[in-house]
Amino acid sequence: MHVPADLPSPSTERLRLMLGVRLGLLTLAGQLRQSWAAHAAAAGLSTAQVNALLTLEPGTAVPMRSLAARLNSDASNVSVLIDRLERRGAVERRPDPADRRVKALALTAEGERLRAAFWRSVVEDPGTLAPLSDADLEALAGVLDVLGVTDPVASSSGTPARD
Repeated sequence: MHVPADLPSPSTERLRLMLGVRLGLLTLAGQLRQSWAAHAAAAGLSTAQVNALLTLEPGTAVPMRSLAARLNSDASNVSVLIDRLERRGAVERRPDPADRRVKALALTAEGERLRAAFWRSVVEDPGTLAPLSDADLEALAGVLDVLGVTDPVASSSGTPARD
């Protein structure tokens, strides 16, 4: 990331180091987002569509309003997104058993296939982190843990979290 020369420099070495780390993390986050988008595009999906598919769970139906809240998005934007996924055969709208006036969203077999194919491509691609050794990855995971960034893989797989 480019740092404009006209902006003030950090007043201490620690703050300079922190700024360098922050800017490096922002650069890394951008690279990870680009990789995520590339995997989505390879599956013929947008990142928003992938996020919706990953938020929906096979075998369950979620009201549109709940999905919008989970995606931190406006319901009208989610509606357009779901229209596209529905045309693709990835989701279907169903009457909510609790309130027939509400439409609930459910993955179709095609939606489950797309979701799994995208996830498999992400999981099997070491991407930006490929140059790191196992020890480096463990150290980075430890730093993220100290910063309060949880490990969603460990928490969802039943694997014990790192100490």
